[in-house]
Amino acid sequence: MKRFLAIGSMLAVLTLSACGTNDEHEGHNAAKTDEVPEIVEVDLIVPETVTAGEKVVIAAAVTQDGEIVEDANEVKIEVLNLTSGEKEMIVATLNEDKQYAIDYTFKTNGTYDITSHVTARDMHIMPTKQTTVTGGEETSSKATDTSTEGKAHGNDSHHSHGATIDFEDGSATVGEAVMLIANVFLTDAPLEGARVRYEISRSDDDHHTWLEAPEKGAGVYQTEYTFTESGTYEIQVHVTKGDDVHDHVVKTYTVK
Repeated sequence: MKRFLAIGSMLAVLTLSACGTNDEHEGHNAAKTDEVPEIVEVDLIVPETVTAGEKVVIAAAVTQDGEIVEDANEVKIEVLNLTSGEKEMIVATLNEDKQYAIDYTFKTNGTYDITSHVTARDMHIMPTKQTTVTGGEETSSKATDTSTEGKAHGNDSHHSHGATIDFEDGSATVGEAVMLIANVFLTDAPLEGARVRYEISRSDDDHHTWLEAPEKGAGVYQTEYTFTESGTYEIQVHVTKGDDVHDHVVKTYTVK
């Protein structure tokens, strides 16, 4: 009898040990799964003023957690003439300084928006800077003036020759889910089948949250989000489709 009790006790100990090992292994895997990747950061290097006809270098220095990113999926430099509305999208390549760069020659005077479209490590980052070009021919405005739409890539605008993104400033309450909805159009028709992501960041924090927004109707992309802290937030809506559509709009949310 004592022998059977001893064997039973040993089996119980082994079973508990195995369960403990499995729980520890599962917990370790869960911890790995829950890890939040560091945000990919882009330092867009653009001269403030340029002389028409002279070649300049436009570059994007891409880093993640202080380390240089050399394996970006794609980096393109968009050059937008705010007067004429003309736009070029040029593929950038990694140079000896470990920056994604292009050589570019501006032909006409004016103010230009330069946007780097960086896709790296499951993130899409689109910083914009402006440059002023002088010393060349004046830019001819198109009959339909789109410069007002294209002047700002800040809190009030989108690219002048791309998708139209209808997304408004808003407010929310900490702990309560809010529905983020963007209506996206291309040449006045709903843009279907695009990839739409929301990039959410608080003005006093470097952390960025990225959300995929599925299409719920023709050109309607929405997702739900719950703010955990009060403050002023920027929500940037990124819209991409193929090689032709890369647009974004930034709005402000006040969370109490």
